[in-house]
Amino acid sequence: MAYDLQEQEQIDSMKAFWQQWGKLISGAVVAISVAYLGYKAFGYYQSAQASKAAVVFADVEQAAQSQDLAKVKSSAGLLQSDYSSTAYAADAALLAAKVAFEKNDLATAQAQLSWVVQNVKDESMVAVAHLRLATIELDQKRYDAAIAELGQAHPSAFDALFLDQKGDVHAAKGDKAAARDAYKAALAKLVGESPNRQFIQTKLDALGG
Repeated sequence: MAYDLQEQEQIDSMKAFWQQWGKLISGAVVAISVAYLGYKAFGYYQSAQASKAAVVFADVEQAAQSQDLAKVKSSAGLLQSDYSSTAYAADAALLAAKVAFEKNDLATAQAQLSWVVQNVKDESMVAVAHLRLATIELDQKRYDAAIAELGQAHPSAFDALFLDQKGDVHAAKGDKAAARDAYKAALAKLVGESPNRQFIQTKLDALGG
């Protein structure tokens, strides 16, 4: 087929462009395709992991209802070892800690809560873990350790809860002045008619002064 001069120049220009950039473009297309396929494969993997983790978590919940601490620990451990990236692992650790605390197995409760602190990225869950660790320390009269837990970074939405518990620790320690300050600070952090307001106010009033 015969081409006029302008068409021939365009063809030659395209050939020259492809000779210069063709390999790079082809490589980029392949790289994008591989990345996309990898992204889709990872998505399928995450979905499959979440589905499997959900089944194990159901075992944790069932064992927790029957207060079977051994089963709770076993299933929670499986989630932490094989499905640690899922939210179910964190939920199971908090639930296992609750059952262990109720069974007075404080070592297991602390271990489960510490796992949350060390491995979970959700700041709210970590804050809950610190609060519960502080409760355990308070229960054992380790007041300084409890205060240390309550001094950890947490979302501002938890400020009132952390300050309220600090008040409890100081009150148990016999430091009424520090307890009053903590309770007052907790009240100042509450928004509107929070259900905790009256409870904290009652504790503050009980301190007198």
